[in-house]
Amino acid sequence: MPSKIAGRHCKILNCCGRENSPRTFITMNSPASCEVLVTRFVTRRVVIFKSKRFRKRAEDHLFDRNSVALECQLWQQALERGRGENFSFTELKEFTRQRPYIRNSERPAEVTLQEVLLREMEIVQTVKDGAGNCRPLVEHSYAADPKLDEEQRLALDALLHSTNAVSLFRGGAGTGKSFVLRELVEQVRQSGKSVAVLAPQRQQVVVMERDGFPSPTTVTSLLLKRELVEGAVVVVDEAGQIGGRQMSELLRLMRERNARVILSGDTRQHGAVEASDALLAIERHSGVKPVELHTIRRQDPALGRSKTESSKIKQYRKAVEMAAAGKLAESFERLDKMGVVVACGLGEQADKLADEYVRLLEDNASVVVVSQTWAEVHRVNSKVRDALKGKGLLGVNDVTVEALNKLDLTNAQKRDQRFYSQDAVIVFNQKVRQTEPGMRGKLAGIVKAGVLVEIDGKCVTVSNKVLDKITVCLPREIAVAQGDKLHLKANRKLASGARVTNGELVTVKSALPDGKIELADGRILDKSFREFLPGYAVTSYGSQGKTVDYVLFSDSTIKAATNAQQWYVTISRGRRGIRIFTPDKIQLRENLVRSGHRPLALEFAGGLRPLKHNPLWNRLHGHLLRFGQRAADTFCRLKQSRCRSQPGQKHEHQNTRMLHH
Repeated sequence: MPSKIAGRHCKILNCCGRENSPRTFITMNSPASCEVLVTRFVTRRVVIFKSKRFRKRAEDHLFDRNSVALECQLWQQALERGRGENFSFTELKEFTRQRPYIRNSERPAEVTLQEVLLREMEIVQTVKDGAGNCRPLVEHSYAADPKLDEEQRLALDALLHSTNAVSLFRGGAGTGKSFVLRELVEQVRQSGKSVAVLAPQRQQVVVMERDGFPSPTTVTSLLLKRELVEGAVVVVDEAGQIGGRQMSELLRLMRERNARVILSGDTRQHGAVEASDALLAIERHSGVKPVELHTIRRQDPALGRSKTESSKIKQYRKAVEMAAAGKLAESFERLDKMGVVVACGLGEQADKLADEYVRLLEDNASVVVVSQTWAEVHRVNSKVRDALKGKGLLGVNDVTVEALNKLDLTNAQKRDQRFYSQDAVIVFNQKVRQTEPGMRGKLAGIVKAGVLVEIDGKCVTVSNKVLDKITVCLPREIAVAQGDKLHLKANRKLASGARVTNGELVTVKSALPDGKIELADGRILDKSFREFLPGYAVTSYGSQGKTVDYVLFSDSTIKAATNAQQWYVTISRGRRGIRIFTPDKIQLRENLVRSGHRPLALEFAGGLRPLKHNPLWNRLHGHLLRFGQRAADTFCRLKQSRCRSQPGQKHEHQNTRMLHH
């Protein structure tokens, strides 16, 4: 090869591999010099290729759950994935510097991707374009359920007469949003329109079924089947937990089917796991004003068994109201004055919490413990169970079972062999090729196309596009006895035909000799279903949507795990009261005022500010449709053009008068 190109000019790309960069030409007069240069060139191209591959994996991991990321995190992830490979940190930094990231001069350490920004812009623009552009959702409403109070009736009326293609319904924890939504669905159905009721998670769907909503399903299921009737009304509960990708797909489907959407949620609580808090972006930048409930109904003083308890519940509700209003420090101070914030050392914190749990349980109260980290969840679960055992509140005979503890991995991490330990188990949560939900396997290898899983001696390739259909777990032995609580961590149809739902808290009736577990509600967990943990303590994200008599909060003083959303969700779970156990009151008070919202690409890229609401005639467009589409469009267009021309006419008129003088 060197002899063929000796004496010729050879084009050499620069170290970043840019085709449009200045070219360097070197004349080679001998085969030896040619061979050296070609070797250097090939080596450099290999380095560039590897840098690009590891950078892509880093991007896939970080931007799976973040709209904006620190550039140093990209370097860190790329270096971790490229450990042992032949490229330097300097080359990696130069390569990311040349990438077409969107940057902000005021925040030079952060970057975002164009596709993330465009997705958020599309979501906001879709909502904005549909504002005031439809007929009222229901032209002639029926008499509302007399159980609705005045505030709820007004909210229902505003939603029924909304002229927006996408309407927003906002209410704090315990304000009765679901009650209004159920009445809304009934009124829309009575008007003759088709209604699709959605929620992000299967557990929320089960709750909606129990509350009387007609045929609710998950957002994922609707987008997969795309079974949406033309002109239907889509009602989405807990919309704050929908990420950017799903929200953009949902709104595209809405446009295709000429549908209307009502998004119900609360951005003060936990948002989506995946990148982009879509509902937050809509609230801040679409200009659509949400219909809102303010009165908290969960903490009802009427639940008190005495005047003293009723007074405490009233004070408790005030603290929740303050947190909902963003007065987080004041919320903490009120709870502290009530005496429910218990200062204790780390060594005795779990023991005191366990004693309080037992006391409340003996008083026939429903209780949930909220912890900030999984390490804290496991520690508290162990202490509470020991306390229950000591009081004889659990069965005498323990049965040791092997449970599967889910690892919270992104799809990018599932393509990295380093995240699979020797005992890691891969569980299929959806059908992939010839596999069925619940089947288990072991990692056989990672290939370019996806992940190879070995099941009973056969390999199944799980494509990179469907890695969310598998879960990586670690086996964990736990003791189970009669009366134990379990926290189920997977959706599954059991052999009996019954279903279990991710996030459910269930009670054990007995552990059967064949490995099955009978639950107090009559369902029997199959021997193959092992995705569960002890269910006395959960994270604040896992507690969202749950309502109990008392909530016990175990504070770990970890700053990164404590923020405004975590605090608000945690303290609002109880109907009758709360107890907070912390080793450091001052530190907890400082931590809880931090915002838990992730930055939006929209605001990072352009420093955009919330848009003003639409002009009056835009909001009236839907009402004007009774005179015909053409008449409504013409009226709004004339009003807008008149508004734009008025300042110029006034200025010209003033100048003319001055000239006459």
